[in-house]
Amino acid sequence: MAEPPGRRRRDGALACLSSRWWWRGAFLLGLSGACGEVAPNRPFQVVRPTNDHGSMVPVVEGLQALAQHDAKIALVSVVGPYHSGKSFLLNALAGQTNVFAIGRMTSPETMGIWLCRTDMRASDGAEVWLMDSEGFFGPGVSESYDAKIFTIASLLGGHLVYNTVKIIDQQAVTLLEMLARRAQLFRTRSSAEPNSAEAPEFLSVRSFPPLTWVVEDFVQELPEQHRLREDGATAWLRSYLSKVNQSDIVNEHGYSEDQHFLARLYKDLKVQTLFLPATSKEQLTDLSKVTWDQLTPEFQHELSDLKAHILSHLEARKFEGKSMRGPTLERCLRFIVQALQRGMFHELPSLWATWTSQVAEMSLQDAESWFASLLQGVDVTEDPVPVSVFNAEVEARRERAHEFYRELLRDFDVRPNFRKLADKIDHHFQHKLVQYHERIQRWVQDLVHRAKDTFANAMERVELPMDPAALKQLGEKDSKVLRQEFASHLQAFSRAGSPVTLGKPAQMPAFSQDPVSQLTIELRSLQEQRDLQNDRVIMQAFKGAVAAADEAVEAELKAHSGRLMGKAQLKDLQSSALSKCHQTFDESLAMHRWMTQLPHYKTHKAQARTESYDSKIGRFIATNDQRLSMHFNTAVERCVTYYRARKANLAMPVAESDLETEHRALEGSVRDLLDEQAGHGGELKDTEAYRGAVRMLAEVVEEGARHARQKNIELWKVHSDEATRCALRENEIVRRQCGWQCFFNKVPGVHRSTCMRHLMQCFGRSGAGSKMSPQMQMLVFESWYLKDLAAEASAVRTFFYTSIVTLVVGAVLFCAFWQRPPSQPSSAFQQNWPPRYGRPM
Repeated sequence: MAEPPGRRRRDGALACLSSRWWWRGAFLLGLSGACGEVAPNRPFQVVRPTNDHGSMVPVVEGLQALAQHDAKIALVSVVGPYHSGKSFLLNALAGQTNVFAIGRMTSPETMGIWLCRTDMRASDGAEVWLMDSEGFFGPGVSESYDAKIFTIASLLGGHLVYNTVKIIDQQAVTLLEMLARRAQLFRTRSSAEPNSAEAPEFLSVRSFPPLTWVVEDFVQELPEQHRLREDGATAWLRSYLSKVNQSDIVNEHGYSEDQHFLARLYKDLKVQTLFLPATSKEQLTDLSKVTWDQLTPEFQHELSDLKAHILSHLEARKFEGKSMRGPTLERCLRFIVQALQRGMFHELPSLWATWTSQVAEMSLQDAESWFASLLQGVDVTEDPVPVSVFNAEVEARRERAHEFYRELLRDFDVRPNFRKLADKIDHHFQHKLVQYHERIQRWVQDLVHRAKDTFANAMERVELPMDPAALKQLGEKDSKVLRQEFASHLQAFSRAGSPVTLGKPAQMPAFSQDPVSQLTIELRSLQEQRDLQNDRVIMQAFKGAVAAADEAVEAELKAHSGRLMGKAQLKDLQSSALSKCHQTFDESLAMHRWMTQLPHYKTHKAQARTESYDSKIGRFIATNDQRLSMHFNTAVERCVTYYRARKANLAMPVAESDLETEHRALEGSVRDLLDEQAGHGGELKDTEAYRGAVRMLAEVVEEGARHARQKNIELWKVHSDEATRCALRENEIVRRQCGWQCFFNKVPGVHRSTCMRHLMQCFGRSGAGSKMSPQMQMLVFESWYLKDLAAEASAVRTFFYTSIVTLVVGAVLFCAFWQRPPSQPSSAFQQNWPPRYGRPM
C-alpha cells in the first residue's frame, strides 16, 4: 500500500535512537553469561527496523541467546499504538516499574521487538516471557510496517494483549480489524508457499491466540445493561461487535451467532479496563519514577485481575508436536522475518477505481455540503419559527441541493444517485431537526415560565392574610385564563403546513410531559405555594394572638406575685387569669373575623390556654407552694425552738397528772404561735403547707411529751433510791433461801412478780414512795426492772428456756425408743430355719 499523505520517514535521530536500544540489548545479553540461560527481567532486542523503517531484520545476538535457552516458553505479546503505555503495562505485569524503558518524550521509545524472561509460570509450567513491540501509528511509519509488527506478535504469542487508552470506539475496532486481517492473510500465504516445509505448524491453525483488549486510563461508565455484569466490559464489546456486524441471531449467552471477524479469529476475546495508575501530573509525566506502592489501588486491583486471567490459560505454542522452547522460538522468528522480507505481506488495493466514480462521489459531497450551508439559514430568529415555516424553508433548500447536484453531473456520464443524496441530506436534516426540537423545547419552557411569572405576580398582589377559600377561587380563575391562552398559542405553532415531497417533514418534538399538563401542574404548584404562604401568615396571626394572651396572663399573675395565697385565693386568681387569656386572644383576631371559622381557631385557643394559662398558672401555684412550704418550715422551726425552751423549764419530778396539765398548756401556746403565721384571717389554713406544718409540730410535741414523761419517771426513780436498795436486799435474801424446788431464780414470771412485791413493800416503808401515785410506782418499777435488773432477769430466762428445751428433747427421744418394734430375722434366715437335714443347703 502506498504511504498515506502527511506521513514522513523517520530521520537520523530515530535511527540513532534505534542503535542505542540495540546496544542496550546486546549489553543485557552479555550479562546473561555463558551458561545458556537468559537472565530474568532483562529485556533484549530480537528484531529491529531497517534504516528506512520499511522492513525489519533479526538481531543476531538476541536470537543466539534465545537459541541457547532450552526451556519451555509461553509468550505474552503486547501491542498497541505508540505512547499508549505498553512498556509500562509490561513492567506492571512483571512486578517492577523499571524493566522496560519508559520515556516522557513525544517520540516512540521502543524500536522493533524485545523479549524479556520473567519469574512467572504458565498453566502448563512453561516460563512466561513478555514481548514488547514498537508502537503503531508512529510518525513517519507506514501502516504496512505496523501490520508486520502485529503479525509477529499474533503468530508467536500464547496470549495477545492489545493496549489502547481511554475508550474503545469504531475507529479503534476498524484499525484492529485491519491489522488482524493482514496478519491472517500473511499466515495463509506463508503456509501455502511451495518451500514452506519448515513453516511452524501454528501457521495452519485457523484461530489466533486469546486476545485481551486492555483499555488504560479508563474512567468512563459502561452502559447500564452491562454495568452490573461480572465481565461487563467484555459483554459490551461483544454486543458492540454484533451491532457492527448487523446480526439478528443471538445465542444463549446473548452474543451474535453471526460473529464479527475479530470474535471468529480469536478463540478467546476479553476486555480489561485499567484505572489511572497515578493521579498527580508529575507521576503521570514519567511513570518510570513511580514505585509499585505509589500506584492507585484501583489500578493495582484491576491489574491483578488481568494478570490472573492471562496466566490462568496461558500455554506454550506447539512446534513439531512439542511445546515451544528457546531454539524453536528462534527458528520461528527467523522464518517470519524472512517471509516478510520476501514480500509475502499483502498490500491493499486502491480505494477508488475510476475518475468518474470520484467525480460522482465528490458531487455528492459538494451537494451535501451545499445543503448543509443552506440549512444554516433556517430557523435563525430569536424564537423558533412555526413548524409550517420550518418545513417550507427546509423543502426549498432540498430543491436547491438537488438542482445543484444535477448541474455538477451534467457533463459526466454518471447516473445521479438521488437516493444516496437524500440519505446524506436527511442526515443533516436530522441533526438540524434535533437542534430545532431543542429550541422548541426551550421556547415552550420559556412560555411556561412567562405564564408562571404572570400568575405569580397576580398572586403576589393579593394582600395576606386572606380567607383561604376566597384565595383558592381567585387563583383557579387566573390559572384557567392562562392555560387557555397557552394552549391556543401552542396549537397555532404546531400546524404542519403544506406537504413536503423530497424528505421527511418536521413535527413537534416529543415532550416528556405534555406542555399544557406541565403548565397546569406548575400553576397548581404556585397556587399551593401562595396558599402555603397565606397559611403561614394566618398561623403568625394566631401565634400573635397566643403571645398576646400569654402577656395578659403574665401581667395578671405578676400583680399577685408579691404575697402568699391560700387555695380559695388561688381559685379566684385562676378564674380571673383564664378570663383575661380568652378575652385577649379574641381581641387580637378582631380585624379578621373569618379566622374564627377556621379549624386553627379552636386549636390555637386551646394552645393559648395550655401554653399561656395552664403552664404559667401551674408555675405560679408551684412557686406559691414552695414559698408557703418555706414560710411554714420557718414557722415550725420557731415554734419548735419556743416549745423546747418552755419544756426544759417544766418542774419535775411531779405527779403524772400535773405533768400532763402543764404540757397541754404548753402545746396550746405553741399551736397559737403557728396559727399566727397563717394570716390575719387564717386564709392560709386551707393549704397543704399549713397542714403539713401542723403535723410536723404535732410530731415534735408528741415526742417531747414522751420524753418529759420518761424524764419524770427517771427523776422519780432517782428519788426512790432507798426503796430500790431495799428491794435488792429482799431479792438477795430470797435467792439464798431458794433451792431446787424454788421458782424465783428459775421462772421469769415468778422472778418479776417477786421483785415487784419487794419494791412495793419498800415504797411503803420509804418517804419517797408516799409521794408517788400507784401508777407512778409501777412505772418506776418497770424502769428499775428493765435497766437495773436486766442481767439478772436475762439469766433467769436463759435457764428457764434451756430447761424446757432439754425436757422436750428428752421426752421425744424416750417416746421414739419406747414405740420402736422388735427387730425381725432376715428373710434368708427365715427360709433356712429350722434346718432340713438330708438335703444340701
